[in-house]
Amino acid sequence: MIACGGCVTYSPDHVANAARMVGFLDALERSVTEIRQFVIAYGDAVTMPGRRPDVDADGTGRQAAHGPSRPTEATALDERRLALHDELKNGVEQLPYAVAYVRGVSASMDRALAQWEGEDASLHSPGGSEVDHYHGAASD
Repeated sequence: MIACGGCVTYSPDHVANAARMVGFLDALERSVTEIRQFVIAYGDAVTMPGRRPDVDADGTGRQAAHGPSRPTEATALDERRLALHDELKNGVEQLPYAVAYVRGVSASMDRALAQWEGEDASLHSPGGSEVDHYHGAASD
């Protein structure tokens, strides 16, 4: 629906945009569920020793050596464990932006709906229309 002064017109892409939005929300929910499962797996991985192949990687078929000579150091410096740590850190740094964007979309939609219903839209966001979405919306 598009307002044009005293008239109101209906946008032909309104239904298509609503359907796209539902599709995006479904994808977002699936992604959040997947990330939550990764975080749980990462939490378990931190407390477990790294996995070792049963056979050497050189393809000779020899049994892999078991038991590092310095297990604490080998665990702490395990490249695979460090990769998990790096990705977890990356997620902690990036997800606040995603939360802020999503909350920003929600707040904007709420204000537009409030305005359509004849309410004062500035009452639907802290501080009126000037909202710091990164720090304000994702600070929970």
